[in-house]
Amino acid sequence: MGSHQKCWLWGRNVVLETLRSGDWKPLELLVADRLDPDVSDEVRRLADEAEIPVDQADAADLHARCGTSEHQGLLARMPAFPWRSLESLLEGDLSACRLAVLDGVQDPFNFGAIVRSADVLAMDGILVGTRRQCDITAQVVRSSAGAVSHLPLYRAEDLPAAVAALRQQDVVVAGASEAATVDAEQFDFSGPVAVVIGNEGMGISDALKEQCDALVGIPQQGHVGSLNAAVAASLLFYEVGRQRRQAARDGAE
Repeated sequence: MGSHQKCWLWGRNVVLETLRSGDWKPLELLVADRLDPDVSDEVRRLADEAEIPVDQADAADLHARCGTSEHQGLLARMPAFPWRSLESLLEGDLSACRLAVLDGVQDPFNFGAIVRSADVLAMDGILVGTRRQCDITAQVVRSSAGAVSHLPLYRAEDLPAAVAALRQQDVVVAGASEAATVDAEQFDFSGPVAVVIGNEGMGISDALKEQCDALVGIPQQGHVGSLNAAVAASLLFYEVGRQRRQAARDGAE
């Protein structure tokens, strides 16, 4: 689903999370005529509150709309995703922020998994660019388990310039790289920080590397030379949270 397109989201958890958040309002809902009454009642209640039209359809019609039989009896037709602006990020309080920056993550399942991990591991938001970057699609939403409706997602035309603006506000920028100069567990993530995750094949662009205060790595002992982008992101997000929790415990003593 590009910026000018509309698409169908499907699946009970994904659609319900989208309705509950209220930030990305569906244009209409299609409900299977044999949908579980409890689910149907909640969908209709949320739709009524948001003034979203609801129509009933049979399973064959739902399948035809979304192209899969895994719709679980519930579809939502969506407008373009409401990305937050870089200006709204920079105008906020960044004094203790923990952000993720994605530099050209193209696989929708990786993108969704990163959003899900960022939400679960208490990152404050994700900033992406427009070049080589996967947009929000139905696959991204499903891979995120609906987290795209809860985690702030920002988009900037010029990602290196956006990261430079973060640095001007004292946000430390750490890029994940196989050419790391420091292990993640030795890097200080306790202050305001942005963790940069690069493209699955090419890594972080040279222009964005120039904006990194350090290139951090995850210690490896096996035979494979690198981690999947989503896995690496999850490990780094965990390390950010671990250091924050440790700093809080140390401060309480």
